[in-house]
Amino acid sequence: MSSLDAASSMMAHYVPRAHIVQCSSFGAQSCANGAKATVSSFRRITLGMPSVPAAPKSSGVSTLAATVSAMVSFCQICRRGRRISRHTKKCLHANPSRADLFGSPPRSHVHEFPEPDSRAPPNGKTAIVIGAGVGGLAIAGRLARAGFSVTLLEKNESAGGRMRSEIFNGDDLAGHRFDTGPSLLLFPEKYREAFAALGAVMEDHVQLARVEPTAMRVHYAEDATTLDLLYDAEAMRRQLEEVEPGAGQQYFRWLGDARASLDLGLKAFIEQDSTSALDFVDLTRVGPLALAVNPILLLGPQTWQLATHFSSNKIKALFSYQHLYVGLRPQNAPGVFSLLAATEITDGIWYPVGGFATVRYALVRLAEAHGVLTRYGSEVSAILVDENKAATKSDNQRRIKGVQLASGELLTADVVVANPDLPYVYESLLEGQYTGVEQEAKQICEDLEYSCSMIEFCWSLKAPLSELTQHNVFLSSDYEGSWDRPCTVADFRERDSFNFYVHRPLYTDSSASPAGEDNVMIELPIGNELERAEAAKKAGLSAPESDDELVAAARDAMIRQFERMGYGKSTDGQSTDGGMASLIKGECVVKPSDWEKRYNVKHGAVFGLSHGLLQLACFRPPRQTGIPSLDAQKVEGLHFVGASTRPVN
Repeated sequence: MSSLDAASSMMAHYVPRAHIVQCSSFGAQSCANGAKATVSSFRRITLGMPSVPAAPKSSGVSTLAATVSAMVSFCQICRRGRRISRHTKKCLHANPSRADLFGSPPRSHVHEFPEPDSRAPPNGKTAIVIGAGVGGLAIAGRLARAGFSVTLLEKNESAGGRMRSEIFNGDDLAGHRFDTGPSLLLFPEKYREAFAALGAVMEDHVQLARVEPTAMRVHYAEDATTLDLLYDAEAMRRQLEEVEPGAGQQYFRWLGDARASLDLGLKAFIEQDSTSALDFVDLTRVGPLALAVNPILLLGPQTWQLATHFSSNKIKALFSYQHLYVGLRPQNAPGVFSLLAATEITDGIWYPVGGFATVRYALVRLAEAHGVLTRYGSEVSAILVDENKAATKSDNQRRIKGVQLASGELLTADVVVANPDLPYVYESLLEGQYTGVEQEAKQICEDLEYSCSMIEFCWSLKAPLSELTQHNVFLSSDYEGSWDRPCTVADFRERDSFNFYVHRPLYTDSSASPAGEDNVMIELPIGNELERAEAAKKAGLSAPESDDELVAAARDAMIRQFERMGYGKSTDGQSTDGGMASLIKGECVVKPSDWEKRYNVKHGAVFGLSHGLLQLACFRPPRQTGIPSLDAQKVEGLHFVGASTRPVN
């Protein structure tokens, strides 16, 4: 979400209002028409649901009856698929089985898609976008539609950044498609707004399936049981009551607060940029949120907030596992992050049929339709800045000139948008370009906190693993200590169990695996490079252990945890000779160092900078707090988009 929202914020400076007004009106139009379609046993809905009614803006928690009524209305909406596209034309999606290692679109397939709305006349200005990730693609297309002459520079041989659907080489993996980056789609309306800003209707290009009836299944190592995150309010209440008497009623109260955090928090700090520390006390901005939810519970650790509603560790874990997505832990994440669980329950979790590559293919098509020139294999070595030290106004001291490629080629531009991880931009691309930039880079790279790194296993399976839904979180029996990321081989050998995420697309999309087989993608958070180096030092190791050593230990740990849950049996219910290990047909691994090499993420931190309270909103770089000693220097014409910049993901 961050890349699309950051693109929207930047475009407010460059795109005439006539070209962005569609974003605000699109949601109202989207509720106009309805239709329902069925794929296998799951509803494939070509549009998401209309917004759930906002939580009451009272100082206390909304009444149980009102909340139940809202939830029942929501569930009824969920059962009715709705479609807005009245002019959808024939859409032949790329055959996912033809994707290569980096997910390049097949060349031999014919696509018939409607042309986007026309662009503005050329304005005589040039723009360079560095990095063809999702944010880079979105902003490149919007700038081109606004009349800029846009060049999009990508160091790799395909677009999309970490948004990939891949099929790896090897007979054991043949026919299996893995989403190796994003694997669940939240906030579909934000994607619709991005497509609308490109003059298109998302449903003409991407087909969404709502993941149901179970949005997420949580697998507890404590006693080998599971709990499901369900859209059905009554089913959810009954499930929680079985774990903790009274938890069903508390669930509705908690959900009212969480939904208020979502609706009002988005408006206050995500849908608009934050450029001053005073934003946190601006009553026109934060007043509605503070009146709806206790500010102490919003800003304090999420563990505090959940403890006011639930006693069971299982239930508290069910509503806080989402921190796996952003590299936080419930003990230090602000309570406002309950909005992640709220959107999963009330807005739903979605999946683009055919894999996430269909989203990036669509953004590439639309950008190119508006005239964006995309150059692959074009690595940028420097962002060029003209510094006028004699200028009296600090804002006019530095102005963008263009970029230099690794080949030595120079390209000039009026606007440069940097999509790579922001720490990398400051440390490597802006080095030496203006006075004080080295100090800024040092502060970002050394003083700020980073998210986790990750080992990713892609396993093809010989038979369906039916105990899993599409989205699964495995939680350790140590509900608190397990959030300390494993950093050494000894951690994997000595700990009983771990927290990790498992994606099984066959639950919704039968095209992900050959008939009779299955596949899973496992994302195991581990310490980033800084954390692993510190752990190695404490353990008396001369250096951090190699990727291969960590991967081998992690693989054994994952298999052990699957088998302790009772998973890895044959279809007749009998354990296979080798347990879970014998069910694995093929494997491909994305190692910790691969993330940094492919995507320039500092310290291998896959989610970029961490999302603690002092690294959100105006405190997220480039800082704009209104406090000169804290704020980053401005370069006119230079903008950022991506996970490590404002307004965050």
